[in-house]
Amino acid sequence: PADAGNDADADALCDDVDSCPGDAVNDADSDSLCYLVDSCPGDALNDADSDFICDGVDSCRNDAANDLDVDGICDGMDTCPGDALNDPDSDNICFGLDICPGDALNDADSDITCDGVDSCRHDGGNDMDS
Repeated sequence: PADAGNDADADALCDDVDSCPGDAVNDADSDSLCYLVDSCPGDALNDADSDFICDGVDSCRNDAANDLDVDGICDGMDTCPGDALNDPDSDNICFGLDICPGDALNDADSDITCDGVDSCRHDGGNDMDS
């Protein structure tokens, strides 16, 4: 500007119309936050879920818990949060709680023998009809 004394941050904007006086970078990402107070400078989306990860690099946007078990599934969608192996046998029991991991049939007769190896799957006594 013609009056350098009226542009304290030397950003070519007179202080009376400068939305970020004292901040030469101003609002570079157009998110209405001045650069010096913008926690995600260069990211107009900022951090909508307040997880301290800027949305431009947040793999779980709008999910503040993110992916705590690091299984690639955001916790808001993860049926087994806290269990990185999830439910590999698709029996609706998370791996960490599944007494028969890898056996979708589980132990239907409650004889502590997984059905995949139980020779008497419907006989809790496993007496082989002796």
